[in-house]
Amino acid sequence: MRKLVTKLDVAKLAGVSSTTVSRILNDNGYVSEEVRKRVLKAIKELDYVPNRMARSLRTKKTGQIACITYGLKNAFYAEVVQGIKDEALDNGYTFTIYSSKLDKQQYKQLIFDGSYDGLIILTPLEFLEHVDPEKLPRNIPMSMYWDLAGKTNIPNVKINLRAAMDKIVNHLLDNGHSNIVYLGSTEDGNGFHYNQRLKGYIKSLTNSGISPSDDYLFHVPTWEDTPSYGYIKIKELIKKNVPFTAIAASNDLMAIGAMRALSEHGLRVPNDVSITGFDDIELAGMITPSLTTISFPKKRYWSHSNEHILEFTQK
Repeated sequence: MRKLVTKLDVAKLAGVSSTTVSRILNDNGYVSEEVRKRVLKAIKELDYVPNRMARSLRTKKTGQIACITYGLKNAFYAEVVQGIKDEALDNGYTFTIYSSKLDKQQYKQLIFDGSYDGLIILTPLEFLEHVDPEKLPRNIPMSMYWDLAGKTNIPNVKINLRAAMDKIVNHLLDNGHSNIVYLGSTEDGNGFHYNQRLKGYIKSLTNSGISPSDDYLFHVPTWEDTPSYGYIKIKELIKKNVPFTAIAASNDLMAIGAMRALSEHGLRVPNDVSITGFDDIELAGMITPSLTTISFPKKRYWSHSNEHILEFTQK
């Protein structure tokens, strides 16, 4: 059985005190560069792994972050989570993914039981339905992906979905299209439930003098925005015999499904029908033809309350 290597073993090999080893491990306090190199070399030679439980008792930190998302079937969220994982590991943290729908009690437990040093919320609407932001403890770092209408005091990365959809529909209009299908959720409401993508679509058409028609709205239920639904909805569109020359999909996955439906009916993209996506996932550049889409950073570090849209990616 392999002998358990301790912090004292590292200190002896490096010729320093265990306190100095602790300073380096915790990045706390001054240590000369020469001593730091000796200690790191000893750690590597001994294959020393710090005891996380002991460190937690001493520092009152768990070294863990919780990330809450609806799931990883959508490649957009998978890329975001990959960025979170990379950043967490680079800073000495592990993280836990909660990818199923949580109830109010589960949210409260995550926030208040002290198991995590911080929370990253990728499910803002569900979170606000269960948690009162005014009652959040001040000592728990929290960050949120914010794609809703309105504002929040929780540190967040905001994506202006209305401006994004407005931009991509304007691209279609500028290329001579007027019969543009909207593929996505058509549910609308007030406050945080405000459907920003739909509003962006309507705004673009209205500003161009085109009256939006229900014939061109193809509803996809929330969180069912998959290639299969994109395929099914465009099959329905073709059966309706509604004249159309372009499709603005609410994400890349549905756009890819729509492209398959068009191909099966002998319609070529972009020769016969133009189609745009949303998110610029990796697959968007791998299909033939490549998908025109809206891109914004999914892995890059975002500072507090920065608002991000938009790089228009025409492929």
